Amino acid sequence: MNYRIVFSTTGMVLYIEAGMLVLPTLIALGYREGGHAVAFLIAIGVALLGGFLLRRLCKPLRPDIFSKEGFVIVALAWLALSLVGALPFYLSGTIPRYIDAFFETVSGFTTTGATLLTDVEVLSHSMHFWRCFTHWIGGMGILVFVTVVSAKAPDRTMHILRAEMPGPTMDKIVPRVRDGVKILYLIYIVLTLVEFIALLLAGMSLFDAIVHAMSTAGTGGFGLLNNSMAGYPVACQWVVGFFMVFFGINFNLFFLMAIGRFRTALRSHEMLCFLSIIVIASGVIAFNIAPLYGSAEESARHAFFQTASILSTTGFSTVDFTTWPALSQGILFVLMFLGGCSGSTAGGLKISRVMMLFQSFC
Repeated sequence: MNYRIVFSTTGMVLYIEAGMLVLPTLIALGYREGGHAVAFLIAIGVALLGGFLLRRLCKPLRPDIFSKEGFVIVALAWLALSLVGALPFYLSGTIPRYIDAFFETVSGFTTTGATLLTDVEVLSHSMHFWRCFTHWIGGMGILVFVTVVSAKAPDRTMHILRAEMPGPTMDKIVPRVRDGVKILYLIYIVLTLVEFIALLLAGMSLFDAIVHAMSTAGTGGFGLLNNSMAGYPVACQWVVGFFMVFFGINFNLFFLMAIGRFRTALRSHEMLCFLSIIVIASGVIAFNIAPLYGSAEESARHAFFQTASILSTTGFSTVDFTTWPALSQGILFVLMFLGGCSGSTAGGLKISRVMMLFQSFC
């Protein structure tokens, strides 16, 4: 085990987190949330100090990274990220107990979306931003970003990506690993920006559009309102619904489309299965819940939104679906386990694994 490269890479992660904490600090200063800005500055100082000590005391003698180092790096990096990332919540008094702040931060970085907060609407702008920003960071994985900015041994960083990336495999889409990761991040950023612009055009405010675009991109589901997306215009609900689907699709397929290989991308059995499940499930649920709503559009919207939300494991909602008939609730329960495509930001088992499981029985 190359312990030095493990701890040195963890130090790099803390440096990166310090840089990311600058954004919510600026938000706090912009909205004149002085106490919260101080909390973020302290967290930045802790991240820089921790990163400096790990990088200084654990200079690697060799840059080798193999599978065992990759898995240990991922585990330690996520732990370090969460321990430091919880400090702003705790130091600002937003979440009085550190263990609760740690839970909220882990939920954010892992894009789980579970929360201990009973009233999210009382949070400050900077805390809302940091909370949703953890989803955006965790959506692609911080170790993937480390591969771009560091990676002295680019051929070995595949072991980190295999430990970090979702899906059965992490395939190279271009000859160099770092180039492939840069392309995936570019797709991630572009999709986030497109959703942000679409939400603005749909009537959402600037700040709300930013945080909801980040939360949707990471398929995490943290929001600004206690009733999730129910308090926003219908157009915003449709936008978020479609982008939950987009972020559940394998990013390699977007890359193929970007370079003009549309036929190859559209022939993906995984994507066709994913989209078919959404269409069929949405149609059945819409028909089943139609008597509960005043129009076909409303029932179709709620059915599609909840299907996309559950299948992509995002967790947004536009309605209390626990009041729906047992059939609709049962379908959503099954979809919760399926998840999105491999190579996406969605969670769950992944459609590719479900397809392989089905094929093994047939």
